[in-house]
Amino acid sequence: MDSIHCYIANSTGELTKLTSKINSAYAQAKKAMIHDLGANKIDVIFIYAPKSVIPEMGIGANSPGPHNIYVAFDPEFKDIKDEDIFLSIMHEAHHCMRWRDPGYGKTLGEAMISEGLATLYEEELSGKPPIYSQMNIQPEEIEEAKKMINHEKYDHAKWFFGTNEITRWFGYTYGYQLCKAYAVKTGKKASQLIHIDAQRMLDHTADKSNI
Repeated sequence: MDSIHCYIANSTGELTKLTSKINSAYAQAKKAMIHDLGANKIDVIFIYAPKSVIPEMGIGANSPGPHNIYVAFDPEFKDIKDEDIFLSIMHEAHHCMRWRDPGYGKTLGEAMISEGLATLYEEELSGKPPIYSQMNIQPEEIEEAKKMINHEKYDHAKWFFGTNEITRWFGYTYGYQLCKAYAVKTGKKASQLIHIDAQRMLDHTADKSNI
């Protein structure tokens, strides 16, 4: 029985011009998430939500738990790419399966590993890292993050979306660096590390001064 479903929330007609792209990217993603991740029981919901997108892409996505992916669009963005829709779905599919075991994570360090792995998975699929994994983060920010790495009471928006004190997308970039170092060392792909314990990866890189 098919347990991965697509829903285009289009009562206003705002997504009509993107329907063909959405259906094509979804069909590609569905095959890949089943093959790579053993994914099942996931609803992928596409919505009109311009305020929830990455401005550089016209798309934004999130997975609040193990069974739902939301992909937001700004249809006024001039060039929404098919590949960006596909990779956004796949990033969140990685999260959905990780939500089930061991979980997204409660601490800053665990969250950075979950985001780093999903970002590294995008690179595995496309051959290039996404823009939010390539920020010019500073050594002093890394040191501050290391002090907070085991804290559950951390400001997620601050560390992942940036403030005046923290570089935009810091958590994605640093998480990607941590996961990339571990993947290179072990010879494993992000799709093979989906259920790895976050602390194991953090312990592996804890004494590395350059990451």
